[in-house]
Amino acid sequence: MTTTIAVREATRDKLKRIMKEEGAQSLDQTINSLMEKAERMPKSMFGADRPNAIHLSDREHEEFQR
Repeated sequence: MTTTIAVREATRDKLKRIMKEEGAQSLDQTINSLMEKAERMPKSMFGADRPNAIHLSDREHEEFQR
């Protein structure tokens, strides 16, 4: 069973571009792929790169904040 959804032309154009880039066979396949990627994405990436963080001195931090 299929259904129709309303999207703006710009959204349709983006979906078609992604469909072509990903080699998807249909807009449905494209949308499902995007949803699967979104479901695997963590809710927050805050602190995810902490082990690789650059440690600044107080002076460097102050300069960066200017």
